[in-house]
Amino acid sequence: MTTLVAELGKKLADRWLGTLVLPGLLFVAVATCGRLLGHGRALRPGVLPAEVDRLVRGLSGTSTAFAVAGLLLAATAAGVAARAVAAAVRRVWTARRPRRWVAWRHRRALAAAPERLPVQYLPARATPVGDRFRLVDERVAVQFGLSVVLAWPRLWLLVAEPTAAAVRLAAARYRAATETTAWGVLYLVLGAVWWPAAVVGAAVVVVGYRQSRVRGGVLADVVEATVDVHQKQLAEAVGVDLPHGRVTPAEGLRINDVLNKRA
Repeated sequence: MTTLVAELGKKLADRWLGTLVLPGLLFVAVATCGRLLGHGRALRPGVLPAEVDRLVRGLSGTSTAFAVAGLLLAATAAGVAARAVAAAVRRVWTARRPRRWVAWRHRRALAAAPERLPVQYLPARATPVGDRFRLVDERVAVQFGLSVVLAWPRLWLLVAEPTAAAVRLAAARYRAATETTAWGVLYLVLGAVWWPAAVVGAAVVVVGYRQSRVRGGVLADVVEATVDVHQKQLAEAVGVDLPHGRVTPAEGLRINDVLNKRA
C-alpha cells in the first residue's frame, strides 16, 4: 500500500508540475516583466536586469522562501485559470450564438457552394469546430437513426481497450489545443499591462484555434468511426433484432426508444 500511495503521489506531482506549474511559471514570469517594464519601457532590454536585481537584493532568507511559495501558488492559480478558460473556449467553439454570426456563416457557405448543399452540411454553429461535432450526430442519425447523445455512453461500455485508448488520445489532444487557446486569451488580457504580451497572446490564440480545428475534426472522426464499427454490438446489447444484418433507421429508432426509457 505504501508503494502504491508513493507511486500515485509521484504521478500526481508530475501531472501537477507538467500541466499547471510549468506553463503557469512562464505566465507569471511574463506578468512580472510586464509589471516591471510597463508600456513605456516594454522593449528596453537594459531595464529588466536592473529591476530584477533590485527585487532580489530586497529579499532575505525568510522572504525568499515566501516568494518561492507565492510564485508556485501563482503559477498553479494561472494553470487553473487556463483550464477554466479552456472549458469556456470549448463552449464557444460549439455555441449556436451569436446568431448573426452563425447566419453570416450560413449565407457565406451558400454563396460559395458550387451546388446546393444539404441543409445539415450548412453551418449552424459559431465555428467549423462546432459544425464538425454537430455533423457526427447528423450523419449517424441519417445513416442509422441513432442518437449519438443517447448511444455514446453505452457504446463506451462496449468498446475494446484499443478503441477506448484511441478516443481518449484524440480527446486529450483536442483539450490540449483548447488549453493552448486559453493561454493565448490570458496573454491577451496581460497585454493591458505590457503590450508585447498581447502580440504573443494573439499569435497563441491563432495557433490554438488551428490546432482545435484539426484535432476536433480528428476526434469527431474517431467518435463517428466508433459508432460505425460498434452499432451492431449496441443493438445486440439492448436486445434489438437486426433483420438486415445492420442497424437501419428503423432499428436505430427502436434503440433510441430503449435507451431513452421510452420517454
